[in-house]
Amino acid sequence: MQTTIHFDDTDIVNHAIPMPYYFQLSSYLERKIKAKEFLPGQLMPSEQEICEKVGISRTVVRQAMTDLERKGLITKQSGERSAIAYPKYEGSLMQNLRGFYEDAVLKGQKPTTRVLQLSVILAEGQVAEALKLDEGEPVVVLSRLRFLDDEPEVTYLPEAKCPDLVREDLANQSLYELLARKYGLVISQGYRSVEAIALDRADAKLFDLPPGSPALLLKSVGLLEDGTPLEYFVAKHRGDRSQFHIYLMRDGDSSAIGAPRPTFSAS
Repeated sequence: MQTTIHFDDTDIVNHAIPMPYYFQLSSYLERKIKAKEFLPGQLMPSEQEICEKVGISRTVVRQAMTDLERKGLITKQSGERSAIAYPKYEGSLMQNLRGFYEDAVLKGQKPTTRVLQLSVILAEGQVAEALKLDEGEPVVVLSRLRFLDDEPEVTYLPEAKCPDLVREDLANQSLYELLARKYGLVISQGYRSVEAIALDRADAKLFDLPPGSPALLLKSVGLLEDGTPLEYFVAKHRGDRSQFHIYLMRDGDSSAIGAPRPTFSAS
């Protein structure tokens, strides 16, 4: 059940200073959201309630809400209420090769992880194809739920290249950093596909969404400098909390193009 936030401060808008009221209100709310005092999913008071609390007009309130929505800090709900927005997963179809943990730390965020599975299985199908292994070769499978965005991901790595990886604590450290430090393995390039899907019952339960809800399926292969595949990565992201940036180039500019990209069949 969604809770409604309450404005406990008395100095949200200072009517004695020559600063637009909408800007004062939106700045106050932005500070509260970024300080995690107002949390994703919580409902805003109605426009009328804000007017009465702060002593401003509905036009001013709507202007402040528009400003916050433009910044991706709130989302429109039915009726007059808005809600604090969940952070969006932002990805790129051409980007720096950093892991989730490293990327979140660089952004000043504190990621937490729940490891759902860390074991050795036999490669088959898409996993064997992506990692260029024979079917039946052992691979490490790491399935995690990320609590920065509450979204599931599964990583596969050849066990021969990272023995004893299953003994590591991967809930509180970067996988990429561990691979580099302990095994001398550094992913230097990779390829990714993005596909629109409908969530099955199991994944919908993880997202707390109805089965059939829209999502994005990401599949990536991470390569070592010599082109050897090291990581096959599969992740699912809520369609309403994902945004991708696409970098374009003119024909003939091959500076960012390496070996031929693998293809992924539908799951």
